[in-house]
Amino acid sequence: MREENPAPRDEVLYLAAGLSDLLVEGLRSVTHHLPSLSQVRQELRARGELAVKRLGTTPQPHLELLARQVVERGRYE
Repeated sequence: MREENPAPRDEVLYLAAGLSDLLVEGLRSVTHHLPSLSQVRQELRARGELAVKRLGTTPQPHLELLARQVVERGRYE
């Protein structure tokens, strides 16, 4: 039986469970189409590269970005 007005805590739980169920179904679908782990890795890498290209920028390394911010603020001498 579905609750009409679940508590906020329950709402978050239901949303997280639904999302994880969706992700598991997606992974099952991917593994059925790509039987080997190396093919799955290649597919994920290719998708990641396409996503980065769509955004038009390559992400900067995290520590390099932090170092540049410190230099710009003049705290590093």
